Amino acid sequence: MRAPARHSSTLMIGLALAALLVVAAAAADWLAPADPYQVDIGHVMEPPSAAHPFGTDYLGRDVLSRVIYGGRISLAIGVIAVIISGLVGTLVGALAGYLGGWVDEVLMRLTDIVFAFPTALFALAVMAVFENPTVAKIFIVLGLVGWAGIARLVRSEVMSIKERDYITAARAVGVSPLRIVVVHVLPNTVGTLSVALTLGVAGNILTEAWLSFLGLGAQPPLPSWGAMITEGQFYLTSRPWACVFPGLAILLTVLGFNMLGDGLRDVLDPRLKKSL
Repeated sequence: MRAPARHSSTLMIGLALAALLVVAAAAADWLAPADPYQVDIGHVMEPPSAAHPFGTDYLGRDVLSRVIYGGRISLAIGVIAVIISGLVGTLVGALAGYLGGWVDEVLMRLTDIVFAFPTALFALAVMAVFENPTVAKIFIVLGLVGWAGIARLVRSEVMSIKERDYITAARAVGVSPLRIVVVHVLPNTVGTLSVALTLGVAGNILTEAWLSFLGLGAQPPLPSWGAMITEGQFYLTSRPWACVFPGLAILLTVLGFNMLGDGLRDVLDPRLKKSL
């Protein structure tokens, strides 16, 4: 009886951290104590205080406000990119798993080609091509480099589900392959797919952070966590708040979505429950 409690606590903690990010991003206009873009040369690199709880950066901007608004960028990139990769991966995996034969061979070899490139290096190379990186381009790049894993996952699930008795019965009564896949097969992959997509959000947020750290993510003056760390790294030993607080925001956000994904896996995967 102890294992389910642990699983439940993991899910609840992850859900709480993820919900905190969503609420903070949605209510940024009310939660932020100052304008995140407001430059104040008279208050440069001030330590945390009542007026500026997280201190100010090298342009006198309120770090807390920029961290809160940075959550909007990270959440948008994480969610939209995973939706793109989820749609592409589900389509490829469903077609390969259900049709099999040469369709499976072609699509899986394409997936292998994508897997041959390290995801981080591929994303870095594609973003470096753009003369002016934007948030919209990050959506597309992360979405298109992250679909291969989802495609393999969906394919394996579909190959298992299509051999079940109720699928055979549906074929016998003349149900079209498209209806079988959409109505009977894909809904049974939702549990496994939701875990992969949740973990994908965390991965995309982390990738956006280091792309911004390298100058290939959200461009100034947008309050990106990765860019804030880049700007504050030169003051790390003397005025650490400029990069420590955005770093903690990344840590808590990625930890929250990873714990949410792990909790969902523990709850939704009956095979894991049996092994425990």
